Amino acid sequence: MKNKNKKGISAIIATVMIILITVAAVSIVWAAIIPMIRNQLETATVCVDAVSQIQIMNKGYTCVNRTSGNVSVQVSRGAKEFDLVNIDVLVSAKGNTQTFPAIGVMPDSNEERVYVIATGMNADDIESVQIAPIITIGNSEKTCDVSSTVVLRAC
Repeated sequence: MKNKNKKGISAIIATVMIILITVAAVSIVWAAIIPMIRNQLETATVCVDAVSQIQIMNKGYTCVNRTSGNVSVQVSRGAKEFDLVNIDVLVSAKGNTQTFPAIGVMPDSNEERVYVIATGMNADDIESVQIAPIITIGNSEKTCDVSSTVVLRAC
């Protein structure tokens, strides 16, 4: 007889409580995850712009000096605006790739510049050159993917 006087939570109140708990959980996850996703999307967008706008020009200035082993790379930048900090120049010789920074002033929008890289490699082994833009996003620098590759010829 004692069990008949006890009352439980009604089905409506239990349903409302479950909905409130679910909404609170979604809000907490949303507040934590969205800033991380937004940051990653911004980085990806700027890198896509940089990779599409920075190219090696395969004109007369992109070549390897067979005497000194220096590699000259003519870099062209498109019209899109982004904060270009530097360019990594990747030189390949007999299956090995070394990375060198492009030293000098970075190209502005719609501009071309030539960089001479002292590789210290055997000039006869140097095969190709690639470039990868380094950009600034907020307070950090990000090296993007390789944007251009050229098989080198002798100067």
